[in-house]
Amino acid sequence: MPIRRGLLMILLLIIVFPSLAGCQRPQQVKPVTIKVSYPSAQQFYKMFGFAFQKSHPHIEIQVIQDEPGTDAGSFDTEADVIYINGMDQYKAAIEQGKLRQIPPPLLNPSTNEGDLSPIVTALLSSASEDGRYYALAPTFHSEALYFNKKLFDEYNITYPYDGMSWSDVFALAQRFPAEDKEGNRLYGIQMNYYKNVTMNYILKAGETENLSYFDPHTMKVTMNTEHWKSIWSDAVQAFRAGVVYDLGEELDSMKHPAFLTEDAAMTVSSNVLAYNFEPFSHFEGGTMLDWGVVSAPIDPLNPDTSNFYEIFDFFGVSSISEHPEEALELVKFIAGDALNSRLLAQKQPNYGLPAVTEYVHPVGERDLSPLYSLQANPDYIDPYTQVDANVLDAFQSAAQSVLDRLLQNELTLEEALAEAELRGQEAVDTTLAELELKQ
Repeated sequence: MPIRRGLLMILLLIIVFPSLAGCQRPQQVKPVTIKVSYPSAQQFYKMFGFAFQKSHPHIEIQVIQDEPGTDAGSFDTEADVIYINGMDQYKAAIEQGKLRQIPPPLLNPSTNEGDLSPIVTALLSSASEDGRYYALAPTFHSEALYFNKKLFDEYNITYPYDGMSWSDVFALAQRFPAEDKEGNRLYGIQMNYYKNVTMNYILKAGETENLSYFDPHTMKVTMNTEHWKSIWSDAVQAFRAGVVYDLGEELDSMKHPAFLTEDAAMTVSSNVLAYNFEPFSHFEGGTMLDWGVVSAPIDPLNPDTSNFYEIFDFFGVSSISEHPEEALELVKFIAGDALNSRLLAQKQPNYGLPAVTEYVHPVGERDLSPLYSLQANPDYIDPYTQVDANVLDAFQSAAQSVLDRLLQNELTLEEALAEAELRGQEAVDTTLAELELKQ
């Protein structure tokens, strides 16, 4: 009898449990609407919104078309997800308590891929005093040294390599003749400066080596130092050899850059250039370059870091959001959804390198890792974010006049450094006084 009773109980369980399971229904997920601040609703939906809603059907997105502002009230928005343009505004939003803290941005903890690049995390965490994250970024921008393989091969010159200093770059440029075999001008290096060209080469080299020529707190100019003297010396030697492209161009000039027309062997440019070689080849006068890329010039004292990484677009969760969990899901999706990030990198490469560098879109068989192989220097501060651009432009113009006199052998190097500091300070003081009168 006990055995029969046991069998009966088993049969009842077999019959009842499937019936109970059949009665259970999947738990309904409550639909939620989250608001996003962004300058263009159409652009946001195209880049992120439609794809997110497809994978998160219970979350509806409403875009509030807010222009990213520059004043203290620019973050007073009802949005759950706040779009921020630029590092300075990101810092301001943190200081004003407008953003929720975000957990360490491990986007896909269940896999071994999908983590944000250390470049991005270093820049994000550097903005806050506590070193924590208050926003994520879908992309970042970088620089690298591009070179024309054909020209290097033609003149039997060794290719550039990762980890070159500006002194190395200037020396390599001087191995090229000032004219090609047909008598046309040839340059070892060309940069896209439109005014104060040779002075900008010097300032770029100084920035790379963490030198400052202007203190935004004291408004004082510094140029007459041994370190600056070394940079001036290397650059002036290359200028005098005629291998540095030193012609200024109008901003709206239709003239193609010398590097793209194969009149210059090297250039330092952004990640965008890597994706523009093929489109340029279809322009009138364009050609398809056989190019290579290595890491941007480095500071010999800090060879593993670069000052020239930037994040332009940040997305954070509002500190007053009523749907912080759903808002965070959207922010994480924007920063590193595998499918959407790869698609965005392919369709809109000018938007930047994906924050998850595994999703970088390839260009043929070329190795693009030099675009993100160096570590970010989170302590670098762009001087143009600290002071009115007119002030820095005034210094550069004054220093360029002094440099021109040096190149014409009217001054010695030592005299030029002292003169650049003196005349540069005078130009800064004059411009500051003019700006004060306009206020």
